[in-house]
Amino acid sequence: MAGTRKYGSFLLLQVSVGIFFLLMGLQGLLNYDSNINQASRFINDLFGNNNNVINIVVSVGALISGIIILGGLFIPMKNSTLMIATLIVFIFCALKIAYFYVANNFLEPNLITWLQRLSLDCVVLMSIWIINRKYS
Repeated sequence: MAGTRKYGSFLLLQVSVGIFFLLMGLQGLLNYDSNINQASRFINDLFGNNNNVINIVVSVGALISGIIILGGLFIPMKNSTLMIATLIVFIFCALKIAYFYVANNFLEPNLITWLQRLSLDCVVLMSIWIINRKYS
C-alpha cells in the first residue's frame, strides 16, 4: 500500500512539473508577439538592453523540458535515458535561476519579492531533482 502511494505522488509530481514547464514555454512563445511585448522590446532596444534571444531560448527550453518530463510517463524509454534528460533539465533550470536571480536581478525589486520568486523556482528545481532520482 505504501509503495502505491509513493508511486502515485511521484506520478502527480511529474505530471504537474511537466505541465508547468509545457505551459510556461507555450506562454512565452505565444505571447512573444503581443502588443505589450512589442512595446517592451521597442523600449528595450531604445536603451540598448535586448533580451529577445534569452526570452526565446528560455521559452523553447521550458517547452522541451515539459515534453521530456511528461514524455517519461507515456513513452517507453530506458531509465538511463530519462535520468540523463531530466539531469539536463535540472542543469538548465539551475542556470536559469543563476542568470535571472543572481547575475541580472540580484535583490530586485526588493528582498522579500526576490526571495519569494527565488523560492518558487527552487521548489520547481528540487521537484526536477526528485523526478531525476526516480529514474536513477
